[in-house]
Amino acid sequence: MNWDAVIGTAEIIGVVAIVFSLVYVAAQIRQNTDIARAMIVHETSVSFMHFHEVLATEADLADLFHRGTCGEELSVVETVRFRSLVEMYMTLLEDIDHQFKSDLYFDEDDGVEIIEFMAPTYRPLMSSPIAKDWWKNIGPHSTTPSLYKKMSEIMEKWDNEPTTE
Repeated sequence: MNWDAVIGTAEIIGVVAIVFSLVYVAAQIRQNTDIARAMIVHETSVSFMHFHEVLATEADLADLFHRGTCGEELSVVETVRFRSLVEMYMTLLEDIDHQFKSDLYFDEDDGVEIIEFMAPTYRPLMSSPIAKDWWKNIGPHSTTPSLYKKMSEIMEKWDNEPTTE
């Protein structure tokens, strides 16, 4: 028996086993990444659902949200509560933006930033006078510079749109 041939065959089998192991590990990592992304999207959806659930089940908050987004005058306490709603919503957007930048959110390559994609959903809130004031005075200190820049550009476009009255 030729021991060199046996050793050579064993080495080839070892290399093939290592390659198969690496392919298996890569497939597991890909699967775990897909699961993690799905969980992140789900958790984000649950957070938004909770925000809207509070508005749907708490009549006083729904009324406050409506009056605040319509620009009606609010009492001092109502203004604090409305600003808190703005802060809550901005925290959600900040989280989504971070996930998107970390490549953990959408796996789509449509060239649209998530904050730009979601702009129609937060436009009524962020177009209100109280939210604009919050954005100007608190936003720069409460959001990341990149999110502040992106949203400021979006909000500036809203301000420059012709009105259809």
